[in-house]
Amino acid sequence: MPAIKFLLWIGFIAFLLLLTKNILFKKHPGYYKNSFRKEYRRYSIKQGWDRANTKPFSTIKLFYNSRNLNAEYKQNNLLGNLLGFVPVGLLLPLLIPFFRKGIYVLLAGGFLSLGFEMMQLLFGLGIFDVDDIVLNTAGCFIGYIIYWFFNRILNLQDRKPAAATRGHNNNL
Repeated sequence: MPAIKFLLWIGFIAFLLLLTKNILFKKHPGYYKNSFRKEYRRYSIKQGWDRANTKPFSTIKLFYNSRNLNAEYKQNNLLGNLLGFVPVGLLLPLLIPFFRKGIYVLLAGGFLSLGFEMMQLLFGLGIFDVDDIVLNTAGCFIGYIIYWFFNRILNLQDRKPAAATRGHNNNL
């Protein structure tokens, strides 16, 4: 079992690195080299905050109602934000017993997403969007539901023989 847990940790860390790359460093490395060298000096958090979306569900509504935006772009953005955090919700309770309660996974997903959004705001690596936090947190919770469902099934299967044995002994 320790080998499986070790591999899960490696997978979780690799996933977090991939998530960081996809959220904070979407463009090619040369872009960031030039950006930090030239433009970052002129960037201010106020500029980032002026571009930020702080109104819940406004980006989601925009994507849902807009006919002008590319359908593939909308789908990649919405589903990417939702599905991108599913592994977090699935792996946290497998790796750390503290996260076997849904509320803790929900909070962890929300704070992880908030951290990514704050990094985008602070360093000008993207646009802060509260809807990303909503979708990421929902994705994390979907991962937890998958964990909970399979854990429940496995526990029920483990209990069936014991229940059948107890019932059989009562008939003697």
